[in-house]
Amino acid sequence: MNFSEKKPVEFTPILVSYANLLPYLFNNAMVAIIPPKVPQPSFSQGYNSNATCAYHGGILGHSIEHCMTLKHKVQSLIDASWLKFEDNFL
Repeated sequence: MNFSEKKPVEFTPILVSYANLLPYLFNNAMVAIIPPKVPQPSFSQGYNSNATCAYHGGILGHSIEHCMTLKHKVQSLIDASWLKFEDNFL
């Protein structure tokens, strides 16, 4: 097995934006704000100095729609059947 070849995670499509989903997750105690790590020079490849992430307490660097930490969290909630999307969700 070659550990350098990680299979990319396939995220389940969701019916709402992550920005609209986040308050629902907060209100239902499924997530909490993650304390941000202040980005240091040499920034990650996807770093965007014009974007902030509410899941990371408003830190600069990426938008909530591009937040891989939140996407992984949402996927784990879906996989555990704690989060299900239906036509009338949100």
